[in-house]
Amino acid sequence: MAGERTSDPTAVTLWLDPVCPFTWNTARWLQAAAEAGGAAIDWRLMNLAVLNIGRELPAPQQARMADSRRIGRLMAAIRRDLGVEALVNAYFTFGEAYFDQSAPVDQALADKVLAAVGASQITSAVLDDDTLDDSIAQAHQAAQDAYGATGGSPLLTINSHTFFGPVFTELPALESVATDFAALVTLTAMPQFTQIERPRVH
Repeated sequence: MAGERTSDPTAVTLWLDPVCPFTWNTARWLQAAAEAGGAAIDWRLMNLAVLNIGRELPAPQQARMADSRRIGRLMAAIRRDLGVEALVNAYFTFGEAYFDQSAPVDQALADKVLAAVGASQITSAVLDDDTLDDSIAQAHQAAQDAYGATGGSPLLTINSHTFFGPVFTELPALESVATDFAALVTLTAMPQFTQIERPRVH
C-alpha cells in the first residue's frame, strides 16, 4: 500500500448489482482503497433485472437477470432491516460464494448470507418475495437519476459526478491501490471529463 495519507478520505457512492462480475472486481478494489484510507464508501443497490425489463437477452444473461432479481430482494431486505454495514458484509459473503466458488442462487446460499449478518428475522423465502420489488425499482431509479442516463453496474459518484465504472476484467494488484484511486479521483474532478474506454483484452 502507499504511504500514510494526510487528507480526509474521498466520499464515494457505489451503486451496485450484487450479481455483476465486473462490479465484484470494482467493489473489492474500492474496499481496499477504503482500508488504505483513501475512500469512504456509501454502498447502495441498483438492479440489472430492472434495467433489462423488456429486453430480449441470450439465455445466460436471462439466468443472470433471474439471479439479479432474487438476490436483489435478499440484499434489499438486509439493508432495510439491518443497515448498510450488514449489506456490505452480506455482499462480500455472497460474492465469495457466487463468483469465487460458483455457488448457485438457492436457499443454501441465502441461508449462508443471512447467517453471516445475523439476520434472524429474515429467511431464505425472501428470494421470492415480490413485495420488495417496488423498493428495489426505486433504489435502481435513484442510481439512474444520479447518473443522468441509463447505466449498468457499477456506477460511482465522486466529486458530485456519477459515471459508469471503473470496469476491471479482474481484481487489480492492490499494492498501489491508494495512488490508483487518487488518480481516479483527480480525473473525475475535471468538469469536462465524461468517459474513457478501451477494448477488453480478455
